[in-house]
Amino acid sequence: MKDARRLAIIFALVLDLGTPVIGCQSSSVMDATSAPEPASPSTPSSTEIYLPVVRTPEQPGATLCPDPQPPFVTDRNVRQPPSMAEPAPRLPFRDPIFGACLVRVTDRTADIAPDDGSLGMKNEYSRVQSFNADESRILVRGLEATWYVYDARSLHPLAGPIPIGAEPRWDASNPNVLYYSEGTQLLAYDLGSQQASLVHDFAADLPGRALAAVWTRYEGSPSADGRYWGLMAEDQDWMAVALLVYDLVENRVIAKRELPPSEVDSVTISPLGNYFLAYFDTYCEPGRPGDDAHPCGLMVYDRNLRNGRSLLRIVGHSDPALDVQGREVLVYQDIDTDHISMLDLASGAITPLWPIDFSQVSVGLHFSGRAFQRPGWAVVSTYDGDPVARTWMDDQVFVVELKPNGRVVRLAHTHSLVDEIQEHDYWAEPHASANHDLTRILFTSNWGRSGSEEVEMFLIDLPQGWLGRLP
Repeated sequence: MKDARRLAIIFALVLDLGTPVIGCQSSSVMDATSAPEPASPSTPSSTEIYLPVVRTPEQPGATLCPDPQPPFVTDRNVRQPPSMAEPAPRLPFRDPIFGACLVRVTDRTADIAPDDGSLGMKNEYSRVQSFNADESRILVRGLEATWYVYDARSLHPLAGPIPIGAEPRWDASNPNVLYYSEGTQLLAYDLGSQQASLVHDFAADLPGRALAAVWTRYEGSPSADGRYWGLMAEDQDWMAVALLVYDLVENRVIAKRELPPSEVDSVTISPLGNYFLAYFDTYCEPGRPGDDAHPCGLMVYDRNLRNGRSLLRIVGHSDPALDVQGREVLVYQDIDTDHISMLDLASGAITPLWPIDFSQVSVGLHFSGRAFQRPGWAVVSTYDGDPVARTWMDDQVFVVELKPNGRVVRLAHTHSLVDEIQEHDYWAEPHASANHDLTRILFTSNWGRSGSEEVEMFLIDLPQGWLGRLP
């Protein structure tokens, strides 16, 4: 991923309203670590507008599954994923084991543009918010780094590929605006006007530097209100040479910390914008945490990029979140203890939440703390290359309560097989991501087609207020 990434500005956007989704259908059941770097994005070669314009009035209050609320599965028994055919696109069904309402959103045979070489479509990543500010649109990624906009109610595609570059992030209040990175520039794309505009060029903040990019390196997101951005500047060798905190409201860099050329996996800002997180590729030696002068592992700085603290010597997949008391935390895979754990970013205190059993199979995990309107919960998605479940958390999407002895609610099997030997199977990792209020969760599945890149994006639809009805 550390090569030049440029997408030409090609205006090809169609805004329309799709056909409403019908009610939930019963499903037919026949039988009861480190990922490779994603491929470089390709440049769309045509400005052809191909998506049909189908205008149907929206239906306020419509739900995917108007059936009674499903039972909540909160146990930790091993439950096998059923053998079932891949569901048809945009036809809701219930998970046969856990009862949640699901729908396959994308259709790789019909939704991808003719000149887009993508073999599948997915939500971008667990640490990225796919829904826009008013949750009327969903951003979907083609595997060739092409971007499509879907109607969040009908689940039909509205436009794509749209002409945006790397790291698209929705504006926190304007549902029509997406921000994205091009080299040292932060740009905005307006879905209504179909125009891109320059927001800020960070080259001026680091004069004399030959920079390749200023970005989060794919996995970061701005603060929940969209104001603060944690970024890093990389030189022509794709080494991090500076950390930056950018204030979108004031349109200026409010903190800067220069580094010797360093390998940093990614950076981000905390949900409330109080802390800057930098994931250094250099791990700390046991018992020897890093400091300002010798960063290693997970470094956490204040918003002014001072008071650097090495809070984790090594960290697996993770995502910042808000706990039940609204404190800023990190939900992560604790590699040293084999737990799903929670790190308090203010105090550095670690709370183990659930043990991970690696004795049966090598389980991969991702976390999403994007549901800032429902603090105290995080989404977990798991994967492996075995179609048989060996532990209670295998091949699933579930949510965990962010407190000691908190609850677990199991929602769906992913039906995705991920063989770590096959590089293509990176795209089949579920990367489940929550919407703002934890009523919709997106995830990716290859539905057992390991190595094919034929992935689709699925949606778990949960009723409003469901967390208040948990046992």
